[in-house]
Amino acid sequence: MQEGFLEEPDITDPLIIEQVINATGKGAYRSVKKILEYIIPSYVEKGILDPAIPTIHLRISGDGRNVGRKVKHVMITIALLDDSINICKPNYHYTTILFPGSENYPTLKVAANALTQELQELSNVGIVINNTLWNFEFFFSSDWKFLATCLGFNAANSNNFCPWCEITKNQRGNGQNDWTISKSMSSLNENSTAYPGHKLPPLFNMISLKNHVPDKLHIMLRITDRLWELVLQEIKNEGLFNDITRNIIIKEMENLKIRFEFWNIHGTNNWNYTSLMGDDKLCVLRNFNLTKLFDPERAALIKSLWDGFAELYDLLGEKTTDPQYFRLKAKVWCELFLKKTVIDSKTNTILEQGLYRSSDITPYIHVLVSHVWEFMLIHKRWGLNAFSCSAVEKKNHDHVCYFFKKTLKNGGKFQNKTSAICEILEHENRLLFYTQNNISLSYPKPQYIHIL
Repeated sequence: MQEGFLEEPDITDPLIIEQVINATGKGAYRSVKKILEYIIPSYVEKGILDPAIPTIHLRISGDGRNVGRKVKHVMITIALLDDSINICKPNYHYTTILFPGSENYPTLKVAANALTQELQELSNVGIVINNTLWNFEFFFSSDWKFLATCLGFNAANSNNFCPWCEITKNQRGNGQNDWTISKSMSSLNENSTAYPGHKLPPLFNMISLKNHVPDKLHIMLRITDRLWELVLQEIKNEGLFNDITRNIIIKEMENLKIRFEFWNIHGTNNWNYTSLMGDDKLCVLRNFNLTKLFDPERAALIKSLWDGFAELYDLLGEKTTDPQYFRLKAKVWCELFLKKTVIDSKTNTILEQGLYRSSDITPYIHVLVSHVWEFMLIHKRWGLNAFSCSAVEKKNHDHVCYFFKKTLKNGGKFQNKTSAICEILEHENRLLFYTQNNISLSYPKPQYIHIL
């Protein structure tokens, strides 16, 4: 199934944004137990769950989404990894928490309090449904910021930036160290500051750290962003970032059927440019003609780096990929990324062109090279596609649409005043009924026949 890449604000109209600011209400919670009590019998009936093997593999995900510059909605969902056919569909990610606000630890701790209590109980004693005691194994997947926040961990730009190992910024690009998952949730449960960078108790401390899985979607989004930024930075360093170069880039984007623009930031000498969506980023990565910007040798070198990442991304999505093979390919790709320029000391001429510095390695590049192969090995049964957050991103986008199309925006008269958040979750309840009973969500429009 093709992933949906949704990262930009849906609403930019200042009047609507002001309306949302005035209308935002309190958050709401749907009980995980009640959702499970409703859906598990149908999963058993469909053969997705087997009462003879009463273990449910439950994935927790979260995401914050911009409605406008001043408004953000945050939600947390659950999904069954056992339902491999539908794990990439947003309607099979069931919203448990929805509130207006931002992704910060104090807010999430309050909002997720009931959820964490229920998950802890499910972890300890399970749940009995139709005389079957179901046990649970929990997993967590989200973008980097949400995951780090829920772990009570540093921001991605901190010195200790990795949630899974103890690497520091100045150790990036050190090929002598093989960084592997070295932290454990049990140690964090005993002491929330057991590792450098961990400041607060993890919110979902019943989930093993090895089951906190990086999101395949954001690995692609953020690394392609970095590769494109490095190309633009090189052009700027050469003093060639002018109208001619910008027009060449825009023209090449047109050839790829991608809408792309540059614009000057008012009152400065800095330029901004269109933020590409996921499909467009992949198109640029695979097809952009770098010879329009660099000499053939330099273009070929950068293109080999881009092609190498595209290959890694394809391997990442295949359940059949050998984790050790991926590990070797990722290490070779990182060596190419850090290739040094060779200069003849006598003539001061470049003998062999290099690429980038260790300081250019981002947290997502570190995870791709050092940890992704481990997660592929640990979760080979599911494959990393099962932990992609594309469906969660799409569901959050749907919620924004629901707010404007299917709610009163906290309106209504007198005692009939209604919370928009509750209306959205009521819509989710109806959606749950339709999906579990295989009822179509849409019907063809009636055709009118004119009889003469």
